[in-house]
Amino acid sequence: MFSSHRHLKRRTPAQGIDRREYIGHLVEEYYTTTNVEAQEQVTANLANFAYDPINWPYLLEADALDVFVTSLESQDQHLKLHGIAALCNICLGTESICIKSSFYSECNLFADKSAAKFIREHLILLIGLFVRTDHPEIVFHSLTLFYQILEAGQVDRDLLLTPSLLRTVQEWRIKAQDQRIVNLNQAPATPKQVQVVKRFSQSDLEQFAQFTGDHNYIHSRDTPIEERRVHGALLNAVVAGIIGTKLPGPGTVVLEQNFRFLKPCRIETDTVVTVRLLEARKIATVEYDCRQNDEVVFAGRAKLLTRS
Repeated sequence: MFSSHRHLKRRTPAQGIDRREYIGHLVEEYYTTTNVEAQEQVTANLANFAYDPINWPYLLEADALDVFVTSLESQDQHLKLHGIAALCNICLGTESICIKSSFYSECNLFADKSAAKFIREHLILLIGLFVRTDHPEIVFHSLTLFYQILEAGQVDRDLLLTPSLLRTVQEWRIKAQDQRIVNLNQAPATPKQVQVVKRFSQSDLEQFAQFTGDHNYIHSRDTPIEERRVHGALLNAVVAGIIGTKLPGPGTVVLEQNFRFLKPCRIETDTVVTVRLLEARKIATVEYDCRQNDEVVFAGRAKLLTRS
């Protein structure tokens, strides 16, 4: 599936242009042409080159990654698609490639130090593209890229898994017709972390108060909305819902909990609820937190009795 230098030499005519030079010419053409169709052809070719690890040093040397980012910022859907597909390809399968040979290991190291760093530096742009697009192929390649860099530990989860990104993932999980997108949106059977985004309303607080009898005015309309607080027990209930249905999942019983309320949790604000599995055993341990505007408002740890 991948090329070697000997294979490339056999395929290149005696008077032909070598791969490094050809990629350099493609990058130059992208910037010098004013024809969008020509740019689309260039980016399509570069995206294909990005799939083979032997081309990674040439792409990095020619500053092709800048072409991919410029494509993402364009108004042309084809350019955006080629740009995200290329970045996805250059990060694809690096772990298995590294095992196969010292050459691919060298390419992998090169890509990890340069391409991965480049992607981290443009994370906001990548997230913005994913959140705003309605193009299924762009969604598919974006999700694949996010999955790759998370699995490889090349990005901080908190930086990538923003409320807007998680909300968009949930939306595509419901509306996607493409089975590939559906599969990428489904969490593994035994995930190490689950995140959901909640946005509490006054109606949520009133229903919770009605059920529990906690009619403290700090949760009611008697308190200005900017000072109003979500019930702490409601936050803990959301965490319990994740523990009992997603991580570790059905049949789980909470044995012990320790938690803290660090800041007030406000209504009508995106709340990112994260549960992390620390020990996957019969007596499992999880830690969890709720964040608003990147600040932790509620955090804790629990010991659980699982079915496994």
